[in-house]
Amino acid sequence: MQLIKLSLTNHYMKYYVGFIFFMGMSFTNIFSQANDKANINALSFELGKSGLIYNVSFDHKFKSSGFGGIIKVGSNLSEYLNLKMVGGGVYRLVGKEKNFLELGLELNYLSVDEVSDDQKGFTLIYPDYTIKTYYVTTNIGYRNYGEKGLFRIGFSPGFIKGGTLIGGYISYGFTF
Repeated sequence: MQLIKLSLTNHYMKYYVGFIFFMGMSFTNIFSQANDKANINALSFELGKSGLIYNVSFDHKFKSSGFGGIIKVGSNLSEYLNLKMVGGGVYRLVGKEKNFLELGLELNYLSVDEVSDDQKGFTLIYPDYTIKTYYVTTNIGYRNYGEKGLFRIGFSPGFIKGGTLIGGYISYGFTF
């Protein structure tokens, strides 16, 4: 499967991602209101990001700031094209009460091992060849805090050497 090629070179990609993230954070500081709730921790199951990957994540939102961090591990649980991912990042929430726009930036390590080249699994978006690399994803999504739960859904493109990984995610977990 071919990755989608970007017209930007790898040299300029870090500046492009940094600029987009900086502009998003600047915009949200102007129009957002701080949530006065205490620190919120969440443990979630997430489907998605860079293809059909099953992730478990720990999420921490800081009190009154709208900022938070996330750490995650994941796998595609496939026999013939084994994928493992570990990563973490930061996010900014814009909104009131329980419903938020989520803007985030993550750094992940992706390891794909092609165990058998004559039998292919269902890859969806991630590379169908052996690769071990770091990559950056940006998250733009919706986040909802319930009484004891957390729901997230969004779009999450990843920037990898040689192209872009198109991704999305849906996540549900419990807060504590």
